[in-house]
Amino acid sequence: MAQPLSRRPASAGNRPDDARTRIVAAALRELVDGDGDFEMGDVARRARVSVGLAYHYFGSKAGLISALIKDFHDRHEAVVNQHFDRSLPWPVREKARLKASINFLYADPAAPVVMGKLSSSAAVIAVDTGRRSAVAEMAARNIAQGQRNGFIATAIDPGVAGAAIVGGVNLAVAQAISARERPDPGHLVEQLWGFIAGGLTLAQERTPGHETRKEASCAKSGSRRR
Repeated sequence: MAQPLSRRPASAGNRPDDARTRIVAAALRELVDGDGDFEMGDVARRARVSVGLAYHYFGSKAGLISALIKDFHDRHEAVVNQHFDRSLPWPVREKARLKASINFLYADPAAPVVMGKLSSSAAVIAVDTGRRSAVAEMAARNIAQGQRNGFIATAIDPGVAGAAIVGGVNLAVAQAISARERPDPGHLVEQLWGFIAGGLTLAQERTPGHETRKEASCAKSGSRRR
């Protein structure tokens, strides 16, 4: 009786997940090199797979572009939503979050393409619509926490402020990273933080039980007068 043929295990380079990862990485390089466009054949050659396999995974060129955009946003959100020390004053923590976000966007090769050249494409708009709403809602909750901690004026509407900050910062960073001469990222952080702090009318940065610099200065002046 003939024995059934055993199925050979896939080699590391031919595993489905590995092939898909290579296709995405190759498409990202082609997208950047092509200033927002690529051909599936070029992607397949760079990824060392057949064109048919690329279509098998993503269905179409538009499907692959959507996957790249989602992957970009996933990487960015992982940076923005990372854990920051909650014992820090709200303004200190959120400025550190802004800095991490800008550093990522300056370093990631997909950022200028996704936020610039492709920003008005149907693929980006389709992905951004839901994500931007979720990010604005998260910003609103964050602002509400800042209000509970006494750093943000209670008259501020968290929902409106969150949407304004997310939209404004995204446009400003897109402009910066698409510029022929990019502004220094540290200077951009300071500029944008000034915009955020002014819009939220932030109170002096302090932690419970700690004086602000202004309070400490006043205390010293009072002791000298006495």
